[in-house]
Amino acid sequence: MPANTRTRTAVILSACLLACAAGARAQEMDEQDYRKMLDQAMKSGNYSQNQAESWDARLKVVSGTVMVKTVEKDEWSRVSGEIPLDPNDMVKTAADAVAEIYLDDKGTMQVGRNTELEISSIEQSDTIFIVHFGSLAAKIKHLLNDKFKMQVRTPSAVCAVRGTEFAVEYSKLSKETLAAVFDEGRLAVTQTDEASKDNQEYILEKNTEIVFGPSVRRFRAVPLARMSRYRGAVNAMRTRLAALKGWKPKSQERRAALRERALKRNVIRRELNNSKAGPKVNSKASRAAKAKARARAKAAAARRARARQAEEEEAGETEGE
Repeated sequence: MPANTRTRTAVILSACLLACAAGARAQEMDEQDYRKMLDQAMKSGNYSQNQAESWDARLKVVSGTVMVKTVEKDEWSRVSGEIPLDPNDMVKTAADAVAEIYLDDKGTMQVGRNTELEISSIEQSDTIFIVHFGSLAAKIKHLLNDKFKMQVRTPSAVCAVRGTEFAVEYSKLSKETLAAVFDEGRLAVTQTDEASKDNQEYILEKNTEIVFGPSVRRFRAVPLARMSRYRGAVNAMRTRLAALKGWKPKSQERRAALRERALKRNVIRRELNNSKAGPKVNSKASRAAKAKARARAKAAAARRARARQAEEEEAGETEGE
């Protein structure tokens, strides 16, 4: 083989080896970059297994006084705007208040006036809301398989949601649970209070309702009547759900920061109110003390006047004798 041919062959072989080595290094760098990207995503909260399994649940104050109580605190905090919800949060609305709850872009709920609602679980496979009193109207979609399951409970019933438009109400006064389905979906309702004799499940189809209560002798699904007053709220939730198509889930870190900001803002507001109320409380106490002192002085002056009058009367009687 000529020398120049051997030289060209050696050069080609060297080039191939270099190319293979470069390709291997490039592949290794790509894998390292990919792992680095995943690590950064995990650290930044953009990727979270827990987030994928739980709803990005958020509460939005529409009007009036809305309060939240977390599992870490025993007191209610007034909130405004929007705040992420965590399991075991409690939500309470005043007589002038309305709030909404969003479950990603898959569900919207309206928390009615004079309502206390417990967010027992926000896991997609076992979502549980408990209406201690008041009402909840909702539009939920994609709850027709084993992946998504939801229950709404009251002190006397359990409502299994199956992709539907529904409303649930509980009255502490009458001890009644009312549940209804509107234009689509189904609701499986079971009575659970101590007075129930069985655990029969009642299926509500569209535009029907059922009532459980001490004064109800026969439980059965009937056409919408009492619960038709929630149709407007359900229609509003249907419109709101359509507007959530551009929903962007928030990372766990972002959710935690928003919760802390919302609750801290309430603490700051409460401290400011207390500082403003401080001088007024002291002023009231001062006025009360002064009033008591004046009353004591007045009483003492009256006693002295009566003593002088008695002395004068006694002196007059002595002179007469």
